[in-house]
Amino acid sequence: MIEQGVKQIHAATMRVLEKKGMVFHLPEAVELAKKHGLRVEGETVYFTEKQLMDLIALAPSRFVLRGSNADKGVLIGDYKTHHIPGGGPQFFLEENGHLRDAEMKDHLRFTKMFHSADEIPIMAALCVQPGDINPDDTVGHVLYQMFTHSDKPFLTPAGNERVTRIVLEMTALANGGWSEMDKEARVMVVANPLSPLKMDHHATYFLMEFARRNQAIVVAPCAMAGSTAPMTLAGAFVQTNAETLAGIALAQMVRPGAKCVYGFLTTASDLKTGSIACGAPEQAISAIWGGKLARFYKLPSRLGGGGITDADVTGVQSGYEAMMNILAASEAGSSISFQAAGVLGSFNCMNMEKAVCDLEIIGMVNRINRDIVISPETLAEDVIDKVAPNGQYLTQPHTVKNCRKEIFLPHVSYRGPMTREHQHESERGRILAEVKRREEAYSAPDLPASLAKDMKDYLAKEGIEPKIS
Repeated sequence: MIEQGVKQIHAATMRVLEKKGMVFHLPEAVELAKKHGLRVEGETVYFTEKQLMDLIALAPSRFVLRGSNADKGVLIGDYKTHHIPGGGPQFFLEENGHLRDAEMKDHLRFTKMFHSADEIPIMAALCVQPGDINPDDTVGHVLYQMFTHSDKPFLTPAGNERVTRIVLEMTALANGGWSEMDKEARVMVVANPLSPLKMDHHATYFLMEFARRNQAIVVAPCAMAGSTAPMTLAGAFVQTNAETLAGIALAQMVRPGAKCVYGFLTTASDLKTGSIACGAPEQAISAIWGGKLARFYKLPSRLGGGGITDADVTGVQSGYEAMMNILAASEAGSSISFQAAGVLGSFNCMNMEKAVCDLEIIGMVNRINRDIVISPETLAEDVIDKVAPNGQYLTQPHTVKNCRKEIFLPHVSYRGPMTREHQHESERGRILAEVKRREEAYSAPDLPASLAKDMKDYLAKEGIEPKIS
């Protein structure tokens, strides 16, 4: 049964898109809308409810995102949350507390760590925005590092026409050519509408090009209630829903059946500063309602903001805000959770200590979602009969058999007697030890010997010599 609030948001969304429409700052998109019989005025495309819902119905409810290793494909839309680490921050917070511009060496550290992390099935190609290379060539540098150090599926940075070309050409090169790309999605991109009710030239272009090439698109507005969206969350959700559905509809006009993810990232503005409030409970509320709407439209989803926080240091605030956002998105049924590990300062910074703490949070949330297994063995009536009321279970074979798979075993969290001093130093020591353990766990994937050379040869044609950290 569809709850009344979902019906009301849907109805208001339909009225907004018929009355106000959606602006696409790309002539090709506007012409395509005309060909599909939509009303167009200038760059604004208007949708009736029937037109919009007929297009949305073409989008698949699930699809596979596959990396260069076919065994590491991920089913998007299977009611399981697949976590993607942080991507795109400009700054890197060192272990000594020094904040600096991120560099390629930082990107490589994160790439190796996340490749080795079982909690991360999908990579972020741009873990940080490296400040020590030409910004125009960033995508070539970071994709070279990712393709030569990981074989997992990935989410790519977006950009202009050249960036889009480089992403798709390099992905085809790493995945057996264009014929393989046409069979199933090998890369995912996020297209962010420009709230309110617009999509800029570049976002519209790469959305259409990814749809044309049968690759996955996450349409994800990040509106802020009170600044780029109405102050009331219900109003902000109507606008976000309109922006997301209009983007997905455009992708279906390009290629019926285009693989799209319903994005819903709306949160509050901090009206004291005008900045985004990533760690606000409104972010979690957004994930909950985004999940309801995604299920209504039968679409896979990206809900909330992963492990994002407004905290500028790894600590209490970053921990509780990350747990709130990761758990809320997972409980809401988010298909993917981007920015899930390592992010500080409202998307602006990456940090290794935050990354390992977030991986621990993801492990805890995954354990919650795994729930319990009920069978004659797990009900353990025979064990209870044998031990109760005067025995203990520690030395029972049943305990030995199940202890490592039944209970979550933390690496960072402390379990033990209360100490009288040095608690903070001990906690930091565990976090740094976990950073070291995770980094040392990296094992290079089995990649074709020719891949690095093929990548370099292609990048040379684009005028890029990849920086090797």
